[in-house]
Amino acid sequence: MSTSIQPTVSFEFISGDRPAVRSVELSQHFGLKHSHVLRDIKLLMSKVPEAFNGTNFGSVTYRDEKGEERPCYLLTRDAFTLLVMGWNSQRAMEWKLRYIEAFNCLERAAVENLRADALAQGAKMALAVPAERLDRMAKAVQYQSMGLTLPEIAKLVDMGRSGVCHLLRQARSLGLVAATPPARRRRSPTKGA
Repeated sequence: MSTSIQPTVSFEFISGDRPAVRSVELSQHFGLKHSHVLRDIKLLMSKVPEAFNGTNFGSVTYRDEKGEERPCYLLTRDAFTLLVMGWNSQRAMEWKLRYIEAFNCLERAAVENLRADALAQGAKMALAVPAERLDRMAKAVQYQSMGLTLPEIAKLVDMGRSGVCHLLRQARSLGLVAATPPARRRRSPTKGA
């Protein structure tokens, strides 16, 4: 059984942050002449609004096998999707799926980076909070997770009710607790007091 080496999908970036693929690479992967891909891109660009073109197609160049500079385009996910929708061969279908998966992987990595950045920012903000306040904050969060009411928490952390509210808001902004507080426990009135 022979195995073949599968080419990978490579990305560049438009405007520094939008992942994009080169048209010349698409032509190779999809088994098309680059001149035909350029023709399809130009036709597509003539049919969509100029605002779409400006943010989804980047005009660049590449060096061909003779070392000559040739035109090509960078295409974002949206431009790529519109372009390849009409390509229907089996090979095209396989590459469409590969590109979709590659774009999805990039998207997941970007979300993870944002999440890590947010946690790092929260950690920096937490370092700016005095240790005594962090301790009270941790206790207030713990008591709230146990279902205690604000007046009960206020007594336990030796603060007023508004101070506890502020502590819990700050804990949420630092990512120490969920964005929405848990439902409050209601006390039933005591009989015979």
